[in-house]
Amino acid sequence: MADLTKLMKGPTEAEPVQEQPKLSREEYAAQKKAEREELWTRIDALTADVFKDGSSLRGFLDFTAQCSPERIENLLLFHSDAPEATWLKTFDEWKQAGRSVRGGEVGYTALIGQDYTREDGTAASGYYVGKKFDVSQTRGRQPDRAPVYAADELVTALFTNSPVRLAVSEAVPEGIQAQYAAQNRTIYVRNNMDAQTTFLAIAREQAAASYDIHDGRFSRAAYSAQSYCAAYVAAKKYGLDVRSFSFDRVCQMCSGLEPQEQRRFLSDVKQAAYTVERTVRRGLNEMELSATPEPACSVEVYASMEQTERPARTKKASQPQRE
Repeated sequence: MADLTKLMKGPTEAEPVQEQPKLSREEYAAQKKAEREELWTRIDALTADVFKDGSSLRGFLDFTAQCSPERIENLLLFHSDAPEATWLKTFDEWKQAGRSVRGGEVGYTALIGQDYTREDGTAASGYYVGKKFDVSQTRGRQPDRAPVYAADELVTALFTNSPVRLAVSEAVPEGIQAQYAAQNRTIYVRNNMDAQTTFLAIAREQAAASYDIHDGRFSRAAYSAQSYCAAYVAAKKYGLDVRSFSFDRVCQMCSGLEPQEQRRFLSDVKQAAYTVERTVRRGLNEMELSATPEPACSVEVYASMEQTERPARTKKASQPQRE
């Protein structure tokens, strides 16, 4: 008589399936804590890698320009795990957006924010370690490629929707293309520069202005490196030539910082870059929605529209705001 148990692919009575023991609440909490600590150790290592040299920082800033808005820790993780990703959401977020994740796709580790209620009934917010999926892993029509704009159109967009006043001035200090003056919340722009130089200069100073909380203690010099990097991200986002940027000095400045401080620097860059991008996007939208759209204007056109003013000269104003 044949022994049929030899033909069975699954376990037999003699080999019962071993069930995983259920974890107690305390054991589960300890396991999750260990997972979080391990992930934060990895994030610290990825942070240090970004500041290894100018090329590494450039690569991370390129990814920041490419990817949809994310908390800085997720950008670090995605830059390592999904360098081609552009737009990431959780499974449920894609469902809410009308798309579905394709079967068999593996998500990317991320810190995901969540709201919860404390034991005393008060509301709080935190995060959990979960997975996000790139838009390329979902079903549905893929997003259209972003339109390409000329540099003078981007300059027009900045003037159209700038959150701080822009004034064209012949009195900008020598060697300075544009300068944010905190005392009157105005960006003074040198006239007769080419459109790309003008965009980069205004973007840098708009980034600097975004750090001013108007408490009278703003220091332009304290945010020079962050503003420089933010202008790079904005320019990269819109396809401008960014080959002239160099980040070696920024890396040298940040190399001695703790990982948390380095992430704070990157987070400041990210937030300022997003501010500039929103300004450009809204300006472009206003231009497109205009009933009688005007041709893109260069800064020379705006020179005739603005009253020439002399920016207040301070100790910092006499130095070029460049890296």
